[in-house]
Amino acid sequence: MSELIAFVFRDQYRAPEVLNELRRREWPWGQDLDDAVVITLGDSGKARAQLNIDLSTYAAVGWARLWSSLLNTTLFIPLTEVIVEAADGIAPPYGPLRASRKSSDESREARWWRESLEHSENFKRDVGALMVRNGSAIFILLRSTDATKALRQLGNYGDTLVHTSISREQDEKMQAILDKP
Repeated sequence: MSELIAFVFRDQYRAPEVLNELRRREWPWGQDLDDAVVITLGDSGKARAQLNIDLSTYAAVGWARLWSSLLNTTLFIPLTEVIVEAADGIAPPYGPLRASRKSSDESREARWWRESLEHSENFKRDVGALMVRNGSAIFILLRSTDATKALRQLGNYGDTLVHTSISREQDEKMQAILDKP
């Protein structure tokens, strides 16, 4: 079972700073930070995404797809497909990894988030309400067995934590998304 965490800050520069500091720690759950994403909103509300993923693997594009779908679903940030296109363009030379689909079709990643968060309306509501102009957030999919300890450690870095559990079944579906193009 995983835990989806949104660590929200009122300062647009704080989330990248905190993520870098967290990566320096040697916590048992620290490897989950490698797949985290930072979102910052500027004065005009313009969103920026910062991903730190290994682009030599298929999983890189999978993570780009998952995070862009979450951002679109939770924060209603348009044009998140640009994240996928960027990862797709520099992924291993095995051909395009993104499946072509009609724009009206729901992607498997969007479907995964919808199913994973169907009992977590509060998560979507709270994250949407907390993300403000000049703010930032770190999104982490924590796959550690001790989420309580990780949440307590994260709490030492300030501001607001919003989290929800992801079922084992949804974890398996996520792994399938990451494993194949």
